[in-house]
Amino acid sequence: MTNYIKPYRFNIVLNSQQVSASSSGNPNDCTYEFNWTNIPQGKYKMSFSYKGQNNTDFVSNDSPQIFLHMNATPSCYQASNANGSVISTYIGALHAETHSATEIVFFANLTDNPDVYYESLPTSGPIQVKVFRANFTTLFTTLAGSNLANYVMVLSFEQVGKIDGYNI
Repeated sequence: MTNYIKPYRFNIVLNSQQVSASSSGNPNDCTYEFNWTNIPQGKYKMSFSYKGQNNTDFVSNDSPQIFLHMNATPSCYQASNANGSVISTYIGALHAETHSATEIVFFANLTDNPDVYYESLPTSGPIQVKVFRANFTTLFTTLAGSNLANYVMVLSFEQVGKIDGYNI
């Protein structure tokens, strides 16, 4: 295990052009292999940043919604049309930034969405990022039917709670 300074902080960089062989090949649904054994266990809060490439045919009033699947339970719940709530893998939304009539990129800064908390991190398994429309069921596409452009996303984890009996 790497020698970390406490409290533990680390980033995981996800590039939609460097995905697992089991990935769909669509930037809206990417799977990444990751060796979790290098990361110390504990409670963590997670935020993310995202920077996409140019979406040249973006004409839509919809914003991309990000879901993060990994073998850990997030502190996010989703209301539904039935009585109750379900744990959700939703981590936030993206902003659109217009550079010209034909250049629109999606982005999110670390502080644009609320932190998501994890009681523990996975010990194995891939990371999957899915990008949906606002209905949370349809993978995001532009109105012309193009997939989301490639992106780089950074998951930023910081340990929270107690370390060696001390609050952090």
